[in-house]
Amino acid sequence: MKKVLLFLLLFISLSLPAQNLETKFVCTYGEGGTPDLLCMQMQRSFSSGEDANEATKKILRVLGLAPNFIMVPCPNIANCAAVTLNDGFRYIVYDREFMQKISNAASNDWTSISILAHEIGHHLQGHTLRRTGNEESRKMELEADRFSGFVLQKLGAKLTDAQAAMNAIGHPEDDSYSSHPAKFKRLNAIKEGWNDAAGITNTPTTTTPETTTKIEVSKLDVEISDATSLNFHDVIQSDNFPMLGDSWNAGYNYKAAVYDYNHWYVFMQKDFGAWQAYRRRDNFPKDEIKELWNKNNSIITSLDYYNDEWSLVMTSFDNKFIKQRWSTNGQFPEEKIKESWKEGYYITEAAYGNGLWAIVFNKTNNYEKFTNQYYGRYDEFPKEKIKEYWDKNWFITTLKYLDGKWLLVMTEYADRNASNYMQRWNKTTEFPMDKLLKNDNEGLKLQSVTYGDGFWVTVMERWR
Repeated sequence: MKKVLLFLLLFISLSLPAQNLETKFVCTYGEGGTPDLLCMQMQRSFSSGEDANEATKKILRVLGLAPNFIMVPCPNIANCAAVTLNDGFRYIVYDREFMQKISNAASNDWTSISILAHEIGHHLQGHTLRRTGNEESRKMELEADRFSGFVLQKLGAKLTDAQAAMNAIGHPEDDSYSSHPAKFKRLNAIKEGWNDAAGITNTPTTTTPETTTKIEVSKLDVEISDATSLNFHDVIQSDNFPMLGDSWNAGYNYKAAVYDYNHWYVFMQKDFGAWQAYRRRDNFPKDEIKELWNKNNSIITSLDYYNDEWSLVMTSFDNKFIKQRWSTNGQFPEEKIKESWKEGYYITEAAYGNGLWAIVFNKTNNYEKFTNQYYGRYDEFPKEKIKEYWDKNWFITTLKYLDGKWLLVMTEYADRNASNYMQRWNKTTEFPMDKLLKNDNEGLKLQSVTYGDGFWVTVMERWR
């Protein structure tokens, strides 16, 4: 397909009588700006080339319909939108630079036509005829995404082509308070539309409504301490990955998570960093790490592989300067660890999934000054090794059950010892809410939590 299709950017000439325009409804492709009336009035009467006409005809020819949309370029809105005004015409408004940036990022000639198909889908499905709240808006976006996937398959695009624009643009991972769905839901919708057009039966997706609840202490079948509420933590459970918006808004940040028996447990903590983002990906999220390293001085604070997905959480810590690197390998990376230690980088996180080890290393100048480190992998829970290093004034930095063994990492710090810092681990066969309650009410905060070999293990800590 010619590069010229990237510039669906010229529009049909039209003479209209002067009138007081009012915006009735707008459906946007992403969460950028929306076109204003000044832009509409200034731009709608300009003349158009043939590219927009031909692209629109191609899309509608699939459905046996004639084109009746007016293409309007509006700069600086960083979006594309289906718009209806009170003049009886249907508009598709776009930002040339926005469209070009997506095309460049995706390195794909189908991106602009897929975005155009999405906006035409809004018009044809009546989405621009009524106002909606966020929940209904997310539903309509998925319907337009599915339409786009259907049209692009009929035009000869591969599934990767149909999804290229969506993969190139940012979308919320937690869509609880967004007008637009999470990216993985939108990619699923495009895939479903593409499969429909190709005659492929769609398998169930993860876009079904999620059930998210907080742990009810009084209903737990465990013996609990006298404490009945948490001071520093919030625990969320869900069959699907839970929505974190309410907890984030209440001042908590994601500290750790466990996925066990098809159920999520997410542990949120107060006063843990500042800005935060999470990503869930089928493949190791190296591109996402690179992107977020450059945003708000954030670093990897949690990395797991659960339910056939990599789960990444990155957090900023204001003015704390932390250098970070990561390494992946099919075998446990002993040599890379030794190499990193020599360069002053110490293990702070580890994960294993789909045959791949991932180790995260930190190097700091003014925060958590590491001076030495030890790691070991054990068939049995390493309680004696923990005690041995605690007695040396070293502390647990990583404790996880990975690839059928316990991975223990203990670190010596320049500013921590048994007189000014304490750690406590607890190992139970039941969900550890009783231990979390007891330790939380004694002022300890969660360092890590893991489940493996039939046991829950929590590590909690505080300055004395």
